Amino acid sequence: MILLAPLFHILMTFLELYIYVVWAEIILSWVIAFGAVDMRQQWVKRLSNALGSVTEPVLTRIRNYIKPIGGMDFSPMVLLFILYLIQEILWRMIHPI
Repeated sequence: MILLAPLFHILMTFLELYIYVVWAEIILSWVIAFGAVDMRQQWVKRLSNALGSVTEPVLTRIRNYIKPIGGMDFSPMVLLFILYLIQEILWRMIHPI
């Protein structure tokens, strides 16, 4: 198990970065929806496309099972829950109680 610890830490770092990307997309979508930034601005469009290219493949799969409810898309929250759950499982594998 000690030999696998560096691999677990790399995986934990990857998960943490992916969580930040999901949060960034959530916040950006809110900022766009509230009209604080405009999608016609080139940097907003590029940032939205970059974040979407990383998260949309996973979110699309989740949306196949969980449809928007009342216009609210809960797939990013489900993805965050899954990612946090995976992190917790890996953490307990590395540091058993």
